[in-house]
Amino acid sequence: MADNLLEMAVRHLGSSGLSALGSALGLGDDKSEAAFNTGAASVLAGMLNKAGSESGLGALLNMATKSTSMDLSSPADIFTSPDKMSSLQDVGGSMLDSVFGTNRSGVASVISSALGLDSTKSGSLLRIAAPVIMSLVGKLVKSKGLNMEGLAALLLGQKTHIKDKLPPGLLKELGADNLDELAERTVVETTPRQAAHAAQTPPPAKKSGLAKWLWPLLIALGVLWALNMCAKKEKMEDGSGGVVMEQDQVVVEETPTDPRLNGGAVTDPNTGVISVPEDFGKAFRDYLANANRDPNREFALDIEFPTDGSMPNAASMPDVQTLIKIMQENPGLSVAIEGYTDSDGDAVDNQKLSEARAMGIRALLVNSGVDEGRVTAVGMGPANPIADNSTEEGKQKNRRIVVKVTSFEQQ
Repeated sequence: MADNLLEMAVRHLGSSGLSALGSALGLGDDKSEAAFNTGAASVLAGMLNKAGSESGLGALLNMATKSTSMDLSSPADIFTSPDKMSSLQDVGGSMLDSVFGTNRSGVASVISSALGLDSTKSGSLLRIAAPVIMSLVGKLVKSKGLNMEGLAALLLGQKTHIKDKLPPGLLKELGADNLDELAERTVVETTPRQAAHAAQTPPPAKKSGLAKWLWPLLIALGVLWALNMCAKKEKMEDGSGGVVMEQDQVVVEETPTDPRLNGGAVTDPNTGVISVPEDFGKAFRDYLANANRDPNREFALDIEFPTDGSMPNAASMPDVQTLIKIMQENPGLSVAIEGYTDSDGDAVDNQKLSEARAMGIRALLVNSGVDEGRVTAVGMGPANPIADNSTEEGKQKNRRIVVKVTSFEQQ
């Protein structure tokens, strides 16, 4: 069963938090929980609506990831402190602008009518509900390692929990006749690498009898044998017994034998040279501070995508958030986001995938307030490889997202 975010939020606030919220909004204790559920359900409906595009879903993932830094451990203390309450509502206001856009005032008006509150109090309720809900979403994203598709599934799972809590007129304000229509807009799958081919390829003929299970069994046995041989080979070559876990974008090595590997350093299996990956934020800031900048220098983002997906996993957000902050710190800075793939597969599909991934990163920047004219995105496909595509290690290096400065005026 899907996590019930409304139930989780009410449980987190507790009786003391709900009582303090009721006092702050001028509600009786017996009405505070219902009022909060109305506001929180409206926020979730707005998130479902925003999730109707990859860029919107990416912006929600970014907001949720950043919201985990908020301290909402003592709701009652926050609701009874004017300074803390003001700070929380400032954050909530920014979230509401992103979630509802131009519909924000209309949503607040709908809640005012439903709860009998004036516009100031209904606005306060929404500005409180938004960060509470977003922080819970952020914790689930982090704890479960959700990517964009996972977040979409989480939001879709809230439909049954919020349907009886939404105020009359809320869905119409969001341009939907009913909740099912709103949910149908939600993106549940990012741009697939082989989508064009999949549409043209007829489904395979069904198998029966012995062949139905024999070939999968033989294939599975073959894979296990190959993995076992590879593991033995690597163990003999480096003596570490470490296990290499390959993902779509990064290679993670466990049980390092050299203590200097702490912090992400890796050992070249051929030369034995130990190197520490460049810190994106520090390297990029140092580059901008240098008057003699190489105009062709590239900065790789430490980023991971779901297989054939075009939006990064939540664990990849730190470098993206660092880039957003640097762009905000330097209004005279413009960049290009370039996506690359390895040489496997169809070149046209690879180019489309690399472009979708570059556009996905651009969307995260633009949805975080960076002017769209300052960010371009281009897909390079398998062009300009930086390593040998005949090896898995080389392919990993060639699948990358890089940032290049197109113009910079210090202000």
